[in-house]
Amino acid sequence: MQEDIELQPRFQSLFKSNEPPSHLDVLAISQILEDRLAQIFELGQQLAKLRTEVHVYETLLSGIRKLPPELLTEIFVHLIAPINERYYRYSIYSCYPRVDALHQSSPIVLSHVCRKWRSVALSTPQLWSTISVPHRTPLGCFNYANLVERCITHSRVSPLYITLAVLNSTNAEFRSPTAKGLRFSSALDTLDKFMPEISRWRYFHLDLLTSQTVLSERSFPSLPLSGAPNLYKILFRTYSPNFDSSEVLWALELLRASPNLHHILFLAPISNLVEAPWVHLQHFESRNGMRLRDLFLIFEGCPALENCIACFELEDEGPSLPSFRESDPVIVLSQLRKLQLTHLRQAELIAILQWLTAPSLTDLIFAGHHVSDSWPDELFRSFLARSACELNTLSLSRLSYSDANMMDYLRLPNVRHTLEHLVLDKWKTPISPELLNFLTFKFSSESPVSSPVLPKLNDVTFAIHAIVQAVPLREFFLSRWYEGSRNHVPFPVAALQRLAVILLVPYLPNATVSGEQIRRIFSRVEDMVEIDLETYVVNGGPDYPGIEKLKNFDEI
Repeated sequence: MQEDIELQPRFQSLFKSNEPPSHLDVLAISQILEDRLAQIFELGQQLAKLRTEVHVYETLLSGIRKLPPELLTEIFVHLIAPINERYYRYSIYSCYPRVDALHQSSPIVLSHVCRKWRSVALSTPQLWSTISVPHRTPLGCFNYANLVERCITHSRVSPLYITLAVLNSTNAEFRSPTAKGLRFSSALDTLDKFMPEISRWRYFHLDLLTSQTVLSERSFPSLPLSGAPNLYKILFRTYSPNFDSSEVLWALELLRASPNLHHILFLAPISNLVEAPWVHLQHFESRNGMRLRDLFLIFEGCPALENCIACFELEDEGPSLPSFRESDPVIVLSQLRKLQLTHLRQAELIAILQWLTAPSLTDLIFAGHHVSDSWPDELFRSFLARSACELNTLSLSRLSYSDANMMDYLRLPNVRHTLEHLVLDKWKTPISPELLNFLTFKFSSESPVSSPVLPKLNDVTFAIHAIVQAVPLREFFLSRWYEGSRNHVPFPVAALQRLAVILLVPYLPNATVSGEQIRRIFSRVEDMVEIDLETYVVNGGPDYPGIEKLKNFDEI
């Protein structure tokens, strides 16, 4: 490189020696450096210009330019489509669509790339059919006015997926009762903008996550006579515990005006449903209380029901039973697969077992009320026999069945050969030694069991005396847990995947008793099976007639 540089004779002699340059040499060298740096700057500008030209010509050859608008539209639709589903939404707490690096699939972001993309995005109604508007301030309606109008306009006749939320504000000035009322009123103003398009509603999610200490003078908009004929899925939640609050009454009216609903999630009290005209309903979920007669309206009017989750916890409410005559036929729900009912009173449980048949039922989950009622053993057995369903999950909590009853149920053919998940929780009382022994798989090489009890059982929840039943618990676990890779032949029962045990330990005034030894032993296998041990202190006494010594207990 140095040989290619032409230097003046004076500078060549300086370059080959250690002689310092003179004052005239310094001025000459400085002038030469300024000239060379100016040339480098000019060449840099020329290089940047050439690179820009190369990029422009490369874009002319880009494959994206060859895509027809129809194919580009399909790509955009697939990019945004998952947001239409609740569990793929970013959050009810964020606005959508918007210009945000975290929302790269927003149609607004797509429309800002180039003219062609903007034209395609604005002419694709599906991209603008999803909108989420959380209201944290009284100015929510004003802030979202342009966004709502844009989505309604550009979505044209496409189905609308709407999420409208009223949230608590972190700003102190918006926490006053007046500000809360204004925020609620602002959300209703936004709802008014969607009402003319109610025939296009496909998904509607209304979340009122703020306590209404001062109700707004504004009322909810009236529903048209045509209702919401295309509404497929509705989710409603409010903090109001009242049946007759304006938001609950309006949501119930919307339910009745939507005959083609397939999915209902209602996190608010339900009362006086009047009718259930949803012949296509597949999923119904009410977790904040409802009456049994309203649930039976759903059973009678929704033959396609597959999942039903309901809670009967109502303050100061007694059982509200349906009116049936002995000559009336039982209700057959041929598609019902999951039935989960909580806070059941005895009268409600009896009505369910007496008047319902579910031949396709796989998950049966019952939880009783806070008080103990007698257990309708014959009706429960009749329900299982009449339904002839093959249960995968059986969960009975806060109910007064006996362990002898449970062993009888587990011997039934439609339970014995198919049950995978079993939950037994009777107010944290221990299961009997007989039931624990019944669940323990007995196997030996001399007398193999040809038809084991519950061969598919892999998930169990129950309570035991941590001291008295520690050794039987170990035997139960060892009988149903194994590592499949170590077995050369198939094992008669499924490997245990989850064990949840409530360890009941006695209260002693002058000593401390815990289940830490049991917990420590099971910690050795927590990486291979899910172990959930909860310690619960109970009064000592006759529940501990004898304590078996934990000999060789740590041999798991």
